[in-house]
Amino acid sequence: MRSPARVRNELVAEVVDVLQESATVRHGGSAELWVGMLSQELDRPVEPRGEALRPWLLRLVESCAQLPDGLSCLVRCLGYVEQQSTAISSLRRLVDEWDAVDFFDGADLHPLRPILRETRSSAGLAALARRASRSRIQELPAWCDNGWAVFLRLAGENSAAKELPVSMAFLALVADRLMEDGQAEASEQLRHWNRRQARTWGLEDKMADWQRSGVVQVPPLHVPAYLMIQFEPDGVDPERYYLSHWRQSDAEGWHPVPGETLHLHRDELPGEVELLIEQTEERWADLRQPVVLEFILPWELLGEPVEWWHKESSSSSPTPLVMDYAVLVRSFERLRKAAWHRHWHNKWRRLKEQPADSHSYWNRPGQSHFHLERELKEDEHAVCLVLSQPPGTESPAARQEYMAGLRAGVPAMIWHRGDCADDAFREAVADIVQDRGLAGLMERTGKWRREALATGPEGWDNHVGRHLAILLDDPERRPGPAGPDRTPTEPDHTLAESDRAPSEPDRAPVKP
Repeated sequence: MRSPARVRNELVAEVVDVLQESATVRHGGSAELWVGMLSQELDRPVEPRGEALRPWLLRLVESCAQLPDGLSCLVRCLGYVEQQSTAISSLRRLVDEWDAVDFFDGADLHPLRPILRETRSSAGLAALARRASRSRIQELPAWCDNGWAVFLRLAGENSAAKELPVSMAFLALVADRLMEDGQAEASEQLRHWNRRQARTWGLEDKMADWQRSGVVQVPPLHVPAYLMIQFEPDGVDPERYYLSHWRQSDAEGWHPVPGETLHLHRDELPGEVELLIEQTEERWADLRQPVVLEFILPWELLGEPVEWWHKESSSSSPTPLVMDYAVLVRSFERLRKAAWHRHWHNKWRRLKEQPADSHSYWNRPGQSHFHLERELKEDEHAVCLVLSQPPGTESPAARQEYMAGLRAGVPAMIWHRGDCADDAFREAVADIVQDRGLAGLMERTGKWRREALATGPEGWDNHVGRHLAILLDDPERRPGPAGPDRTPTEPDHTLAESDRAPSEPDRAPVKP
């Protein structure tokens, strides 16, 4: 058993080992820039670099370790110069370990390391962290790529007064997972450590409550993950939009995690969406749930065939999004107009509770938008509107028709992006919506899109499935707010570096 002093000294030495290999630290000019930033953020002078690099770094790290947020500040300032380098990731893991050792009163955590390092599923780790924190934590930083890094990150994360500390709950979940995988010896080592720590802190009752609570049940795998992508008009320049997105992969509840917001020209939107999907796929590499893409579109973008935008566009054979995902359209205007939401919720409840009684409404060309809205509101089971004109055009009648559907609360709309009077379109919609309720609306739409895909790039433009658009708006599945002032933001539910700063008393680690 290593003493607390030895544990901390070895951590200081490991931090110095990483810093010594950093090009920023080894180069005099960049090191001076780093030290200057560090001095400003610590609000105290920092010893300039001396001739002997390692002794200077040892003194620097030791002095930072004695200050609240000192080590985090050291790494943060280095990140300003190096950005997301390998050294920064390594240092963030070491800072997490320093905080974990402090949280566990200088305990030697190393016996846990070889076991936890073997747990590497990113989606599995995020799911365990969600369950351990009772959904307060939805995503993990990129450097938490194994169970050891996640355990260190969770140490000290706030728990409710009557709950087991999050890191110990995580350890219990990993032990259960190891037992299920037939690794009984490793599982018992984690449980033994947890029991001993629970006795030390007087948490035996909370540990027993956790084991009885049922939170260890594996969530259903058929619940989809969602990537929600919103285009908000600039408001000044009609060719520019704010692109925001939210990731939702928690099968046990609706907890969308916001990403950064970008300000883009309209022509840039497909490329940025492709990049966003690629990054999300990397984050969800071992996710076993199906993924749904939802595009929250304003009126002027409803004509965009977003489900046929591409992945792998730089290759000789780009892939349409519809090949890999169910793709839905949602209304930006409706999300922003709370006065329309009561009718929307009512229609959606009818669709959920009485799907066999729900039906579509085929709007007649030239019908007054006033009478359309009146009839939709009077017929409580009319939950899908088949448009007579494609929205997103300059046609006032098309806009009035679409807005009548929104005001009446209709959660689903279907249209042909080119010609809603097309005979093939009307045949396809009849197959999708009539006589069978609307519970399988998306599945039946997907069938027609797959038929278009099967004709290949040379033939799908002549297939109606290529031109089918479906808006399916679930009022119970709404995104959170975009970043403040539309600036790039850290995800609210990610356990980010700022969440661990002791200078924020409401987020400081709380021991039992």
